Amino acid sequence: MRAFLVLLAMIHSKLLLGLLCGIALGYFAWQQPFVARGHPRNQVISYDVAGYYAYLPMVFIEQDLHLAKPWKYPMIELVGVHEHPESGGRHLKFTMGMAYLYAPFFAGAHAYTLLTNPAEAHGFSMPYRIAIGLSGVVYALLGLVFLRRTLRHYVPDAAISWTLIAVFLGSNLFYYSTYRGAMSHGATFMLSAMMLYHGDLWRRREQPWRLLLLGLLAGLLVLIRPANLLIPLTVAGLFTLDGRLPKGLLNTKRLLWAVALALSVSIPQLLYWKLSTGHFLVWTYGEEGFFWTQPAWVQGLFSWRKGWLIYSPIAAFMILGFWGLARKKPSWALIIGLYLMAHAYVVFCWWAWWYGGSLGSRPMIDAYALLALPLAVFFQRILEHSKPWLRRLSLAGVVVLVLLNLAQTQLYCARYIHHDSMTREAYLHVWRTWDFPPAALLEAPDYQAALEGRSARY
Repeated sequence: MRAFLVLLAMIHSKLLLGLLCGIALGYFAWQQPFVARGHPRNQVISYDVAGYYAYLPMVFIEQDLHLAKPWKYPMIELVGVHEHPESGGRHLKFTMGMAYLYAPFFAGAHAYTLLTNPAEAHGFSMPYRIAIGLSGVVYALLGLVFLRRTLRHYVPDAAISWTLIAVFLGSNLFYYSTYRGAMSHGATFMLSAMMLYHGDLWRRREQPWRLLLLGLLAGLLVLIRPANLLIPLTVAGLFTLDGRLPKGLLNTKRLLWAVALALSVSIPQLLYWKLSTGHFLVWTYGEEGFFWTQPAWVQGLFSWRKGWLIYSPIAAFMILGFWGLARKKPSWALIIGLYLMAHAYVVFCWWAWWYGGSLGSRPMIDAYALLALPLAVFFQRILEHSKPWLRRLSLAGVVVLVLLNLAQTQLYCARYIHHDSMTREAYLHVWRTWDFPPAALLEAPDYQAALEGRSARY
């Protein structure tokens, strides 16, 4: 183990990125989520992803903004089509932020399919599935690239390497970058990392144009998921509230231009809602909503059903890192700490705090780029300031948690870990037998109680 830890410490973070790229692409090719194995849906364009993605075939293939006709492929019934209660207009449930990011991959798949098999150019055949699945892998890996570029200004390379390993291989980000990479979380991780990178260079190099780019990134983050507004606010706080902002770099005119660019990203969404429902702003989730006085803190963090710290225990090191970050950059520790509490509060106030079928608490992935900052400081202190026995113990613990996460990922892909009904007994049974848990050990959530905010929601 000691020799293995020494070897890891010697791997340059740039080389490590190549290794992580190979692992992610290899796992994607091995699992083949784009294939429907005895199931009407594949694991790429299905469930939420189908709803994010449907804007592209709706506009560029079907020309059916009002969702009024049968599509060439019956996936239209699975993408989350809602009817507006006042106008009766049919509209897609999800916003179109992810469709922006899918667009280059969709265009490539569509051109290829038109050339090779025009009859299958309906938007849901195999080339589209592979392309959209690959988009998730690419965006998550790009997030690691930008994260590394940011961290190299603050911590040594060895700490960066350990941070990349822990964030990617040690958490549920790995699952949501490969098997279910087309979900929004890997893309949010990338955009957050890009905001950190460009925010840092905006201040470090005093380049005003980067503020405009930050506005575009912020607009896209919010369009993907409105609750992501907390991310640009946090990044803004990190680079303006610690007293190190060069004089004259930020003024009212530049800020207004950045805000205008952020808002411009949502114009197509507002126009789509207006055309389909007669209203510029629409609550698209029907009876689903938040219960602001009933956050499921304990369940969201520690439950066997979906607990963040149960299924991604590496997050404990992210939290431990706040102690070191508070000593190194107190204002950053305060700002990121407040963000983490606010983000967790919003996440666990949602009616279905377990977020349907998912590996652990998937919305917490959206915080990983910011939480990588305290995590990197944790590794720096362990590598540079701790006693040898504590350093070896801590790093060995990280390796164990990485292996645990990879094993849990495989168990979830094999469906041994149930998508929404796990209990402590079922979890232990899976590990003892490496098999499906008996139905008697599972406890399905009460979805109706959750929608109504009753105590059975927990």
